[in-house]
Amino acid sequence: MKTNIWFTIFILFCSIFSISIFTGCKKQPPVYNTTSDVNIVDYLRGYPNQFSEFVKILDRTNISPFLNAYGVYTCFAPTNAAFQLYLKKIGKTSTDELDTATLANICKLHLIADTITTGTFTDGKLPSPTMYGQYLITGVTDYGATLVNRQAILTQPNILTGNGYIHVIDHVLEPANLTIAKTIENNNNYSIFTQVLKATGFYDTLNINNNPDTTRKFLTCFAEPDSILAKQNIFSYADMLKRFNTTGNTKNKYDSLYLYTAYHILPALKYVADIVSAQSHLTLAPQSVITVSLSGQTVLLNQITFNGVFEPGIPINRTFSDITCTNGVLHTLSNQLLLKARKPYRVDFDPGDQPEIRKLTSIYRRAGKSQSFSYGQLQDVNWQQTKATVTYYVDASTSANNYWWDDGFSFNLRTNFNNWIEFKTPLIVQGWYYVWCNFRRASMGQYTQVSVDDSILPRLCDFASSRPSGTPASLLSVNYKIYTINQTQKTNYGINVGLVYISTTDRHKIRLTCVKDQGTGSGNTVTLDFIQFIPQFDDSQILPLYGRDGSLKPVF
Repeated sequence: MKTNIWFTIFILFCSIFSISIFTGCKKQPPVYNTTSDVNIVDYLRGYPNQFSEFVKILDRTNISPFLNAYGVYTCFAPTNAAFQLYLKKIGKTSTDELDTATLANICKLHLIADTITTGTFTDGKLPSPTMYGQYLITGVTDYGATLVNRQAILTQPNILTGNGYIHVIDHVLEPANLTIAKTIENNNNYSIFTQVLKATGFYDTLNINNNPDTTRKFLTCFAEPDSILAKQNIFSYADMLKRFNTTGNTKNKYDSLYLYTAYHILPALKYVADIVSAQSHLTLAPQSVITVSLSGQTVLLNQITFNGVFEPGIPINRTFSDITCTNGVLHTLSNQLLLKARKPYRVDFDPGDQPEIRKLTSIYRRAGKSQSFSYGQLQDVNWQQTKATVTYYVDASTSANNYWWDDGFSFNLRTNFNNWIEFKTPLIVQGWYYVWCNFRRASMGQYTQVSVDDSILPRLCDFASSRPSGTPASLLSVNYKIYTINQTQKTNYGINVGLVYISTTDRHKIRLTCVKDQGTGSGNTVTLDFIQFIPQFDDSQILPLYGRDGSLKPVF
């Protein structure tokens, strides 16, 4: 008998231990209410004092059956009190006075075919669209409450049911019913911008629903309110004409006012979350892009250093942006966004000048220092072999090498190990450029192909051989050059790998690919100093010369 008692206790202990292990290993989402034994509609039916109105229209529109049976969902559930406020607003006394199509649209705007908890809410759009087809946006009020679509407060979040989550809200959400053009026109703060849109013809572009041109089905517009234009001494449409109308015809595709307006429109649906997810976005102005950067929580457009001059970015006014429209989204700017005519200019791209390396102040351009980086540690550098590393290094002051800024960037490049490496360049203005690879000769990389975006350049870069002898002019005639000051050795030199057309003013990708190994040696390192994009006609291809202290010498 005693043995059986102890055996029973042992079995009970093991059972409790097993249950604790199982539940401890399984990560549970944070929820406020858990009712996974019923689905969304059944949960709502269980609380008629709160949700009878919502359930009634779910039943009437025949959405209840599939919502309760198939898939997983997130439901923003308005309370009965929310429906009373909605009916009062539209001058009705009962949802029975609304037609079935209207009620179906209301239901669809409150349903997302995805499971989304408040833990994934951001200051902006939710990750998936509603069943109505429009995105919901979320934010936080001054007193810390969650605001949905700038229309409702979230009063009870994260109710877990058998087929998804319910978030209770205190107002009925209403879909956007105006185009971008109408949304701008109906806001008196945009009176000048509205006139500009109409004069250039872009009002019509922004006023189309269900555009048969699928490339413009949804658009994004950046608008400047009158108060922002006033800071630039623009107080009327006449002032805009005086400043920007260069041809006399505001609908002329070469007119500055036309191009100015086109530059404010993106041919895609881009909420703030989408804008910050990429470094640049194509506009309706031909071959022109808007670049994007972040400063804390501030989203900045076109903040760049151009030809050595810093140009501060244009902030997006987050409070008055992410305005959903029937054919896209509207954003408000906190300064005037200008399309600037730029000529091609020389870009000296140092692959060692990466944001992550620059932050290492004890290493970056410090004599005798070096640092290796694994795959994924440099956001603007990518390579084929994830096991490979790249190295940034700075020569000692006693070194005989002549790197610009004394630093170099080395990496593996072989057909059977690390076949290619790719860099994202600084901003390059649209135009034709010769591409020069400047480097110190190493043991590998004799057969290296260079490509910019999808354009393969005609000449291979030989990273392994010494440069030939000759004058600067004779070297240039065979696509070589000396690029460093006081260079006496033949180890540091540049090779012109070909001419490329940069089609958009933007950042681009340049890739070095090993197309054949050099002999059977074990060495596998290429040592790159910097890459140049030099305009075809406007700049010297061999001057200035570059010093190991960063200095430039304009003549030999």
